Amino acid sequence: MNLEPERLAQALGKTLPSLFLVYGDEPLQRLEAVDAIRRAARAAGAEERLSFDAATGIDWDFLRAETMSLSLFAGRRIFELDLGKKKPDADAQAFISTWAARQDQQDFCILCAEQVKQDEQQAGWFRAISTSGIVVACRLPEGEAFRHWLQARAGARGKTLSPEAIDFLCARTEGNLLAAAQEIDLLQLLVDEPVISLDHALAAVSDSARYDVYKVVDSALTGDVARAVRMLRGVRDEGTDPVVLAWSAGRELRVLARVAAARSVDAGFAAERVWASRQNLLRRVLRRLAAPDIEALLRESVRIDQMAKGMREGDPWEALESLLMALAGGPRLGELA
Repeated sequence: MNLEPERLAQALGKTLPSLFLVYGDEPLQRLEAVDAIRRAARAAGAEERLSFDAATGIDWDFLRAETMSLSLFAGRRIFELDLGKKKPDADAQAFISTWAARQDQQDFCILCAEQVKQDEQQAGWFRAISTSGIVVACRLPEGEAFRHWLQARAGARGKTLSPEAIDFLCARTEGNLLAAAQEIDLLQLLVDEPVISLDHALAAVSDSARYDVYKVVDSALTGDVARAVRMLRGVRDEGTDPVVLAWSAGRELRVLARVAAARSVDAGFAAERVWASRQNLLRRVLRRLAAPDIEALLRESVRIDQMAKGMREGDPWEALESLLMALAGGPRLGELA
């Protein structure tokens, strides 16, 4: 049986084979999948756990003999084998195939690997596990899959994320499941309401900031260059993550770009569900900046987001300052060089 990590818990509640393979390049999913299997095995009576690591060498003959002997405590055991990045050699493959073929196996074997290449998934040892046991592939969810993962993670903790909160968490943590999991755990502790809003998410991230992140971008939208720069430097000095500012600016610019492309400004506001209280503010921006200018600023916000995440060289704070100045009606991006 081949499963995605999110389906593992449900499967373990229905069937508990003796052989598992957990593999993939996403460490948090691997860790949590192995933990879930270990808990299920212990609930089924496995009291003894033996660990072996290919990095320090596994004596497969010794291991084979060990699995054929009784536990000192006469109970079921968990054999955990960490293969790391190593491909199973002939001895390892023979061990796996023998385990998979045994119908009377009372112990549990959990194999964990950082990678299993496509050609290896056609090998006999891999097919033996997927036929008689459970294979869990751990891959980093991206795009819409990551959004579903965030909502499911929050749901497992009794919370629901608003669409805006999901957008924010995606911008802040996409590509790092551990960071995303930590953010949701923090929000679970801080938020009493069942629905976690964007305000909740922003407050948790920048709780100590003297300046509201919203107001930094809003000051640029109003055209107040000096105030926007002053507030930006304030949140920088207080340790705010530049990803938060890049996301906030990008969010407003995406709305502006779509409104500018609509058949009319009013139709654009209606489609984007812009609150009446913000429409005058955005109208001022649309009178100040042409559609190509807004598109250029939106592309720049993406570039700054990549800088802040270490995916591109450059100082995100300097780039943010230039972006906000241009958004406020100061020099265009191309004029700042």
